[in-house]
Amino acid sequence: MDTGASSTGREATILIIENDPSDRLLLEKVLSSRGYRCLSVTHGREALDLLDRVQVDLILTDLLMPVLDGQRTAQLIRSRPGMERVPIVAVTAYPPDEARGSGPGGYDEYLLKPFKPRQLLDLVERLLGSWTS
Repeated sequence: MDTGASSTGREATILIIENDPSDRLLLEKVLSSRGYRCLSVTHGREALDLLDRVQVDLILTDLLMPVLDGQRTAQLIRSRPGMERVPIVAVTAYPPDEARGSGPGGYDEYLLKPFKPRQLLDLVERLLGSWTS
């Protein structure tokens, strides 16, 4: 069975930035079923506040959100010391050419809505390559 635990026994922590409650719940449910620790917020400002206190291993973010959108949030996260290499995935209904960022503020990957749970898990497992599957 796949788990979100590393070889050292620590759970991988995934930050979900999603303003739609049903999409947020789906992401949490799928990821927690594999043992990942999920932290969820509804917009980019909340994400930045949370990242002041908590270390995460991967970030899933919607693009269209109130207060601070996904693109600007990704840029601000990338500018923080120690956050340059944390994988950021845009979870979006936009076509790939519109969803993928460019340069240092861009996303590592994108996941198109609607998605299948297996697509999400495969992407997360690939990006968290150091975690056991």
